[in-house]
Parts: sequence; structure tokens; C-alpha cells
Amino acid sequence: MKRVTVRDIAALAGVSTSTVSRALNDHPAISSRTKQAVRDACAKLNYMPDITAKGLSGHETHTIGIIVPDISNPYFSALCTAMEGRAAERGYRVILINTLHNPSYELDAIDQLLSHQVDGMLITACSPSSQGEHKALLGNTPCVYLGGNHGPLCSFVEADNERGAYEAAQYLHLLGHRDIVFLGGRESSRVLAQRLAGYRRSMAQNGLLCREITWRGDESGLLSWCGEQARVLFQAGKPPDAILAYSDMVTVRVLDAAESLGLRAPEDFSIVGFDNLAFGSLPQVSLTTVSQQKFKAGQLAVDRLLEKINGADTRTADILQPELIIRSTCRKKEEKE
Repeated sequence: MKRVTVRDIAALAGVSTSTVSRALNDHPAISSRTKQAVRDACAKLNYMPDITAKGLSGHETHTIGIIVPDISNPYFSALCTAMEGRAAERGYRVILINTLHNPSYELDAIDQLLSHQVDGMLITACSPSSQGEHKALLGNTPCVYLGGNHGPLCSFVEADNERGAYEAAQYLHLLGHRDIVFLGGRESSRVLAQRLAGYRRSMAQNGLLCREITWRGDESGLLSWCGEQARVLFQAGKPPDAILAYSDMVTVRVLDAAESLGLRAPEDFSIVGFDNLAFGSLPQVSLTTVSQQKFKAGQLAVDRLLEKINGADTRTADILQPELIIRSTCRKKEEKE
């Protein structure tokens, strides 16, 4: 049986989801007639609001909701760890929901958190188009977005993806690489657009041709596809001088494909990742990568959200500067090569 959501109540009562939330909290700005319509809709659909969280008193729950696309991805795991730790420091608990990169699940997640009467939300959206549907659900609920998939009027915390990719490509050029391939990322993602912009700026500045291999499908097949594309690159004859990977997770597939063909980085090609995940610092990996300052981003996002929960009504836009972490998967290309 399908779970009844706040959206279902709103549709039946003929009001917005934010109105449902305020009506159930007995907000004085909501008319008694509207409150009754909401209560009637709840009764008809057998919907029970989460009274354990906030009841109908309107008090803060000291709970914030966190929505991420994929908690199994080490980047989001680390981000959530930073956010939960900061929330705990400030006396808040968190409710975490994983959307599996599904825009429909993303909307359901917002519904669920509204039904739990969270004080605010931290959201990493699947894509700009999915994020565009959030406002109608969120109403006046405080919200801060993480990452690049957000609209121009939202409060957000993100890394300067364009600069990060630019500096990575410039580093590869400095090492003498001229055939630099950009591999990975979903074409519907604004984050990919930002990183491609940095890569293209570097290539144009150095008079080099761009070679971009990006994914048009959904997230589920991305990493295996990247591995297949890496094999195609390596089997086409001479491998590219270097690969700028969309993420550290993509580099894993590239390095696996290379090893299966008897190739290694940096002996046969250089590779730079993006995200600075924990495994990259292991001696057997020692991955050169771009850090997005994920722990700082998670903590800052919580701070910004709590400012809003406590009454701040200004939009915040925090862009963190990336850092190129140089390890051992790149080497200088000799002239004779």
C-alpha cells in the first residue's frame, strides 16, 4: 500500500504542502477553515502526522533533514559525517534520506522530512531540473543546498568546480601532456558543466584540442560505462597522455581498465581525479586529485542552515576554493616521448 504523503494531503485539501505543515502546527496565519480542511484530508486518507517530532505545538524539534543522492559513495558519506557531527555540536539531531539519484524519490524525501516536522533541510539535488521542483514543496522551510545542482535564488555551499578542473588541466599541461582527455560525469549535471568549463578554458588557453567523453544516461550505469570507455581509449593504440577524471570513483574504473591491459599510471599515462576521497591517499593508490573541501562544506552548510532556522532571512552563497592534491599518479612527460 502506498504511503500517504504531505503532497497527498495538500492535493486533497487544495492547499500547498507548506500550508499543510503550518496547519498541522496550528500556525496563527492559517485560517480555521483551512486547518479543518487539512484535518479532514488527513482523516480521509488515514494520515497520521508525526506528533513525536513536533506535535501540534509549533515548537522546534532540533532536527534537521539531510537528503543526498547516494550514501554508498564515499564522497557523500564523508559529507554526511561532517554535517551530522556539526549538527550534534550545535544540539541538533539529523534524519538522513538517500534518494538513489531518483528525482521522484527526492520529492518523496522532502515530503517525509516535512511530515517529521524538521526545522530545516540540507539537500544535494540530483540535477538542476529536479531541484526546480523543490520550492513548491518546501514553502518557507529553511533550506541550504550542497553542490552545484541548485537554482540561482537558493542558498548553497559548493566548491569552485570550474577552477578545480582548470588547475588540474593546467598541472597536466605543465608536466608536458598535450593529449588530455576528460572522462566521466552525467550530461544533465550542472557540476559536470562547471568542470568541463574549467577543462575547456585550460585547453583553449594552451592551444590544445578538447577530448570529452561524458555519459548521457542515468547514474546507475555511469561507473561501469567509464571503465568501458577507458578500455576503448587504451586499446585504440597509443593511450592518451593524461586523463582528467570527473571524480575519484571514475579513476578507480580507469585504473582497473588500464591494469587489465598491462598499463599503469604514471608510467604509461597520467591521471587526476576529483573529490580527494580517503582511498586516494593509500600508498598503493597515491592519487593526484582535486579536493572540494568536503568536511568544511558540510560544517559550513549546517552553520548556514541554523542561521536561517534562528531567523536570518538572507540568501547565502558560499563557494569554497578547491585544492590540487599532488601525489603519484602523474609524471613529467619527456621530450622524446
